[in-house]
Amino acid sequence: VPARTEHLLLHKGITSRPQVNCRTFFLPAAYSSPPSNGGGFSRPGTLAPAGTEQPGTAHMDWMQQYLAAFSRTSMAAEPSDLEATGSVGAAMQRRPQAVSVDEYLVAAGGWGKFQNRLFATMFLHYACISFDWIMAAFLAPALGAQWGLTLPQQEMIASSWFVGGLIGFLLSGFSADTLGRRPSMLAFGVLHCFGAVFTCAAPSLPLLLAARILTAIGTIGAFNMTYPLLAEFSPPSERAVIKKRMGLNWQCGVVALVVVAYQLRSFPWQALSLALVPACSFGVLWLFRGLPESPRFLLVKGRHAEALESLRVVASSNGRLYDCEHLRLAAPSKDGDDGKGVSSTIPTSGPMALLASGQLGRTLALLTLNLVASCTYYGLTFAPVASLGTNLYLCQLTATLLEIPALLLISPLANQLGRRFALISFLGVFACASVALTRIPVSATQLRLAAVLVGRMSGSALNTLKWVAVAENFPTAIRGTGLAVTGIFGMLGASFGPLIFAWAPSPFRMLSILCLLGVAAVLLLPETNGKDLD
Repeated sequence: VPARTEHLLLHKGITSRPQVNCRTFFLPAAYSSPPSNGGGFSRPGTLAPAGTEQPGTAHMDWMQQYLAAFSRTSMAAEPSDLEATGSVGAAMQRRPQAVSVDEYLVAAGGWGKFQNRLFATMFLHYACISFDWIMAAFLAPALGAQWGLTLPQQEMIASSWFVGGLIGFLLSGFSADTLGRRPSMLAFGVLHCFGAVFTCAAPSLPLLLAARILTAIGTIGAFNMTYPLLAEFSPPSERAVIKKRMGLNWQCGVVALVVVAYQLRSFPWQALSLALVPACSFGVLWLFRGLPESPRFLLVKGRHAEALESLRVVASSNGRLYDCEHLRLAAPSKDGDDGKGVSSTIPTSGPMALLASGQLGRTLALLTLNLVASCTYYGLTFAPVASLGTNLYLCQLTATLLEIPALLLISPLANQLGRRFALISFLGVFACASVALTRIPVSATQLRLAAVLVGRMSGSALNTLKWVAVAENFPTAIRGTGLAVTGIFGMLGASFGPLIFAWAPSPFRMLSILCLLGVAAVLLLPETNGKDLD
């Protein structure tokens, strides 16, 4: 009867060559000498044909013999699935596997060294964005005192910022989805620096307004790139945490603004704008050094090899490259397949994708939410100083510091209870604070200040978390455009909010009614907590 032939899966460079009527197994030279009982081998490493073993020959476990011999060879220094598990099947489990970007990021360690380094790269420039965003609150009074500007002329300084912001949102959305996240953010960052320099050098009000428009275009454009880029490098469980960290980063910039503005209050108005130029320039230069391109953008644009290489850099930085060597990206097909066999009717790109049948409801709800959140928060922020019961510097500093605890609640609420529950909770707290301000008499200054600060805290958390909902409800191909359009509605809300105190007979009651509209918009959105980005 012919002996059966056994094939063994061996390590690199060792191949199994089946011999007729015998079992073969290649061992080091120390194992190829004839046995002491006299039974010789026909060749080194070859056993006698099956069934012809001499009496008294001990049975040998050839897998254990192989592993024992292999451990004394030079190849034992290299990792092997076979050696690590002692199982041939384990080696077969590392075949190429198609995964989504989110699954790759989870396998690459989730939020690790790479993401921390990316956040640190953006930290300084994002703080400069918040510094410049709120600077008009201090720049306008200083210019009014030194140039003799009227109140409407001072208001034009803030209005010019919102005009530039609208342009910045429009340009950044198109640029991000067409050219990419990295080149867009770098371009808008450079524009921000030039705008800050021109602001310092403006000799008249018209040129100053032009400089503020230019600065706003660069600042808002860069702002629109920051969170999407961080979110597209992060697994689902970290997106709310990222926005919380960015909110704290924002508060650092605002605190720096208040401190610098107070220290320079006796200097010419140019000193405040000039103080921003070195920090902004260094922050943009740092972006050129370490800002990567989004792997999701590369994948959507068909640049699969670049997307995979970008993710391999993430895995390598996080120390998980070996765990991800067998992973490949599941590329979406042209007909809307997401790479896992799930088709979509939403167009792959273009502004009309926002109005597609599968996206229209989300788009309208997000536009409404952004409008309400900005209108209520900035309406309360720029309310008459008499409502706040203190001076400008102390009010802004106190409100900024008290907004930090609210920001710390974002990720626990959003991750444990869901995005919708957290958004509705912040809207409810803001509405209650607004109703309280309609009941508390004007003479009760401290109580009114407490209600205003509660509203500021909940409004800040709401305006931070809304960007998480916006980013998670737009597919990658139109995420930049979606963020731009919702940002434009946010700018409109920020412009209308302060005007409520001039038009409405009961402005705080109007703010509370707007919160109900925001709750209705949130209820129309699906829950995206823990879901992969499309």
